[in-house]
Amino acid sequence: MPRCHLIFTPEARADVVSAASYYDGQLKGLGKIFRSEIKRQLLLLKQNPFTRSVRYDNVRFAITRKFPYSIHYTIDNDIILYIPCFAIIEIRRSTGRRR
Repeated sequence: MPRCHLIFTPEARADVVSAASYYDGQLKGLGKIFRSEIKRQLLLLKQNPFTRSVRYDNVRFAITRKFPYSIHYTIDNDIILYIPCFAIIEIRRSTGRRR
């Protein structure tokens, strides 16, 4: 299977920036580690996007290893569309806020 192209929605990009900023606020440099983990997952998905099962409305998701965060995406004609999911509840946050 050829590698897929990845497209970020503006909301998804903002979601990653916001989460990285949150993690940097918790510990300097943690946001960079978070972004690296997201990139690692995205590279894996580009190589084989069908490894994750469909969870809802033709949307698949991959859970990151080091962070309570998941990447929600759809596949259409070898294009991966990374979409935001504002209902992710990060279980390690004690504030009760949703992302």
